[in-house]
Amino acid sequence: MEKNFHTILEPGGQKIIDWQTGALAELSRFQAAINPDLEVLTFLGDGRNETARLTAQELDAKAGNLAGWLRKCLKPKQRVILLLENGPEYLLALFGCAYAGVTPVSGVYPTDFGSKQRLCHIVKDSDAVAVIGEKNTLSSFQKECQLESLNILWIPVELAEKYSAYYYSPLKNSDEALIQYTSGSTNIPKGVILTSRNILFNLTQQGIKLGYTQGDVGVSWLPLSHDMGLMGAALMAIAAGGQCILLPPEKFLQTPTIWLCAISKYKATLSGAPGFAYDICVNFKDNLLENIDLSKWEQAFVGSESINFETIRKFSSKFSKYGFKNKAFCPCYGLAEATLLVSSKARKKNVFLGKFSRAFLTESVVAPPLSLDDERIVISCGEVIDDTHILVVKNETDFSLSAENEEGLLFVSGPGVSQGYCGHGNQNIIKLEYNGIIYVYTGDKGFYYDKNLFLTGRKSNEIIINGFKIDPEDFVFSVSQKEPRISQNNSTIFLNDNIPVFVCSCFNRSDYEDRIFSEQIKKIFYEKFRIHKSEIWFVNSASFDKTPSGKIMVDATKYNLICNENLILKKIRLDIVKNLTLLKKEIF
Repeated sequence: MEKNFHTILEPGGQKIIDWQTGALAELSRFQAAINPDLEVLTFLGDGRNETARLTAQELDAKAGNLAGWLRKCLKPKQRVILLLENGPEYLLALFGCAYAGVTPVSGVYPTDFGSKQRLCHIVKDSDAVAVIGEKNTLSSFQKECQLESLNILWIPVELAEKYSAYYYSPLKNSDEALIQYTSGSTNIPKGVILTSRNILFNLTQQGIKLGYTQGDVGVSWLPLSHDMGLMGAALMAIAAGGQCILLPPEKFLQTPTIWLCAISKYKATLSGAPGFAYDICVNFKDNLLENIDLSKWEQAFVGSESINFETIRKFSSKFSKYGFKNKAFCPCYGLAEATLLVSSKARKKNVFLGKFSRAFLTESVVAPPLSLDDERIVISCGEVIDDTHILVVKNETDFSLSAENEEGLLFVSGPGVSQGYCGHGNQNIIKLEYNGIIYVYTGDKGFYYDKNLFLTGRKSNEIIINGFKIDPEDFVFSVSQKEPRISQNNSTIFLNDNIPVFVCSCFNRSDYEDRIFSEQIKKIFYEKFRIHKSEIWFVNSASFDKTPSGKIMVDATKYNLICNENLILKKIRLDIVKNLTLLKKEIF
């Protein structure tokens, strides 16, 4: 029997959990009470084969056992960092902390590049007193923390198997339930303080907006240390009484086909990822997709970065013969500061795209395109969830509201929105009061059109040259129309000495093909963005610094390439002179 998450009732007619009064810990306790044998989580340790399953009853029992041990060595409300990979232990540790009345801190994936330095930053920034993880993982991280003289308690998660004194004493609805660190794609990772009220509200709205039902099966390779993997996949499955199939993110990056294979094998109705994951799938050879069936996939979430129209078009075109339906695509907008979801397309509705003038958007004006070259396609992120509001303001110095046909900076308010960061990050939070309501700055730009929210990019990534504004996502989209192998996963653009530099992975091309490609880039720079001087840097794909969820960290990549020029395989400078001929100079 299928029921929407928000309408599931107890026998007495009460809602399963009231987001205004409930606690995060109640999610697993409730499912253990009404669906004890429900296999809420299945783990594919190698990306293909089941290595562990977790029923609602097992999750509750083991979390309670771990909580009993945690209360022997920790005080209520102390903070504990979760240092665990995608597996049952992560959820056991999360709910173990919730049951014990201590605050879990999420944001480190152990096998990710730079994870040791990231852990040390989070230990200092969050004032955490302990780290919980598997024994082998803890031993490999302890030395790094000792070098930085960090005094912290190391707790092996295996203790949950040895301790049998069940404990349950969760914190209140308004207390800290989780500290979720941001990915750090544009700045230093910040710890977003989330209460049970924030989390339960957002899960409730996901259930309403996205039409979750008890019969849904989800597949996710996203790190549980990331908000999209934790809130959008694992916790949502537990809340809705569905099933979530979890894959290790590193296995997806090694063999991306396992994602679609899992969706097909488990007849998944829900799965999502940033746009780059769909771009990777488009390049699969057909012989790798034998017997793939995507016909049950009703919600293909795409978010975590600006959504490229070509991503949706190419994926839908390639996989329609495998049963994938275009209306399954579900563009979303969310951020850790709002717990996760802010807006989304409704289930089984068509994707809504808008065609706007690039020239006018550089002046923050929303208008129809003047010509085909002037056309910028922007995908709608749907309508904002209930009880949540977005303000669009003019700029960093003028916080007056933008007009109906103007792009601006986005501020968000609502029950799911955090009131701030922990540690040093809280010094940088930007808030705005309007009509007695506090709004938090998202760092994003966008506008409303026909009741839909459209995103145009991150403000911090914006490039302004000669008064002309460039959004990297728009530039990459323009290039991908000329070169299908280009995507947001393998290219970006930034300023170096006031000259725009397009950085992309070096494919197996000849020098002649590189020159042809350079001509195309030159035309895009000039015809679409009126730029006369630019450069192309060819690099290996490993030269891009990325977040655990796969987003390119633009500032970190720029710094790394400038400091380590040996990573740049080839530079080509493109100059346009008055007669519009190209002077192409290979710097090396």
